[in-house]
Amino acid sequence: MKSTSSIGRRAFLGRAGVLASVAGSLEALHAAAKPGARPKNIIFMVADGMSPSVLPMAEQFSWLVRGKGMLWRALIDRPEAARALMDMASLSSVVTDSSAASSSWGSGARIFNGWVNMLPDGTALTPIASVSRDAGRRVGLVTTTTVTHATPAGFAAVQRDRGGEDEIAQQYQKRVDVVLGGGRQSFEAATRKDKRDLVGQFRGDGFTPVLSRDELLRLKAGGVQKLVGLFAPGMIPFTLDRNNSAELQRTVPTLAEMATAALAVLESSPKGFLLQVEGGRVDHAAHANDAASQMWEMLAFDDAIEAALRFAERHPETLLVITADHGNSNPGIGGKWAEWNSPSNGFKMLARARSSFSQIQPKLMGKGKADTAQIKDLVREACGFEFTSDEVEAVRAAAAGTKKLCLNSRLDKLAGIMGQAVGNHTGIGWVSTDHTSDYVLLTALGPGRERFAGQIRNTRCFENMVDLMGSKFRNPSMSPERARTFLRAAVEHPGAPHWV
Repeated sequence: MKSTSSIGRRAFLGRAGVLASVAGSLEALHAAAKPGARPKNIIFMVADGMSPSVLPMAEQFSWLVRGKGMLWRALIDRPEAARALMDMASLSSVVTDSSAASSSWGSGARIFNGWVNMLPDGTALTPIASVSRDAGRRVGLVTTTTVTHATPAGFAAVQRDRGGEDEIAQQYQKRVDVVLGGGRQSFEAATRKDKRDLVGQFRGDGFTPVLSRDELLRLKAGGVQKLVGLFAPGMIPFTLDRNNSAELQRTVPTLAEMATAALAVLESSPKGFLLQVEGGRVDHAAHANDAASQMWEMLAFDDAIEAALRFAERHPETLLVITADHGNSNPGIGGKWAEWNSPSNGFKMLARARSSFSQIQPKLMGKGKADTAQIKDLVREACGFEFTSDEVEAVRAAAAGTKKLCLNSRLDKLAGIMGQAVGNHTGIGWVSTDHTSDYVLLTALGPGRERFAGQIRNTRCFENMVDLMGSKFRNPSMSPERARTFLRAAVEHPGAPHWV
C-alpha cells in the first residue's frame, strides 16, 4: 500500500491536472472579479440531490474511471473561488424538496414543498426569469430531468403544484429563450391532456425545435435565437445506461453538450443572460440507492462545469455558481472498502456496473416475480457481480412487497434492499431513500463571487443575482409563524409525493 505522502502527492498532481485544461478560464475569471464588478452573464449550476458526502466519493471514482479527479473538487482549493455552505430549508420543513429549493433561488422567498414560486396564501411570486428578461437579459434552462421538472421550473414558472408540468411548459414560451432536456410529453399534442401542440406554438414564436442529439450538434452558431430541445418523452436516460447503449449515444446529448449548445445560443445577447444547468438525475439515483448511476451522473455534471468554464475563458464577464439543492439519502463509504489498493476497494466494484437499477427493477416487479436464477442473472448483468443467496432472497421478498426486511423503515423497500445488497459488495451505505437536511456545498467564480461566500441562506442567491443584474426587485415573503396557519394545504396531495 502506498504511503500517505505518496497518496497526497498523487491527489495534488491530479487536481493540478484536471485544472490544466481550464487554467485560462480561471485566470480570466480572476482578472474579471474585481471588487464591485457586475457580471454580464450568470451560469447557475445545480447537482440536484447531491449530499456533501457524494463529492469526495465522486473524486475517487473519477480517478479510477477517468484517470483524473473532479473539476468541482479541484476548484474548491483555488483562490479564485468563493466557497459557502448553504441552508436550504423550505417554509414547511427543514428538509426541502427541489421545487421549494429552486424557488428560493428563483424568487427570494421560502415556500412550501411541492409548490413553485407561490406563497401559502396563493400570492404568485415573480420568477427570476421574468426579472432577468425585464433587465434585458435572455434566459436558458438545461436539465437531465424533464424541462418542466421542479428545479428548472423554480427559475421560470409559478404553479400551485409542481406536478402540473403541462401548465409549466406553457409558461416557458414567454419567459425563456432556451429550453433543453427531457419531457417531450408535456409539449406534444398526442401526450398532453388538452391536446395542444406546444412544439408548434414555440416554433411559431421564433423557437427552433430539436428532438435529437444529431439535430442539436448540427445547429450553426449565431443562426438560432431561441431554442427548445426535447430529447426524451420523460427523463433523460441515466448516463450509465447511455454509456452502454450505442442508440442512446446517437440520439441523446450529454449534459455538457446541452450546456454548450445553450451557451452558443445565448452568448449573442447584448445585455447578457441567466442560464440554469441542472444535473437532475444525481437525485434520482440517490432515491434509488443506486451508487453506480449516481457516480456517473456526477461525472456528467463535472463535464458540464468544464463546458461552462471554457465559455467563461472567452467571456470572463461571467459569474459561475455551482451548488446543490439538497442532500439525498446521504451515501458514504468507509472502512476497508476505502483502502487505496485493497482488492475489495468499493469503487473498483462500482466501476463494473453496466446499467442503472431503473433497468432491472421493472423486471423484478413484474406480474410474474423473478425467481432466484433470474435475479442472479439480472444483477450480474447490471452490476458485474453476483448476489449471495441471502441477498437474492431479500430482493425477491422486497419486490413482492414484503416488509420488515430491514430495521431502518426508510430502507424497507425494494430500492433500499437493493442498495444494501450492492453495498455489501461495494462498501457504500445509505441512510434512507429520501431527501436530507444537509447544508449544501456552493462554489462561485467570476465577478460577484464574493457575495456567495461563507454560511448563507438559500434566498440570498436570488437577492445576489438580481442585484448583480442592476435590479433592486424583491418579492414578498412569509414568516414561518404565518405559514403554519396554511400548513394543512401543503399536505393536500393525493398520496405521498415522490420526494418523500
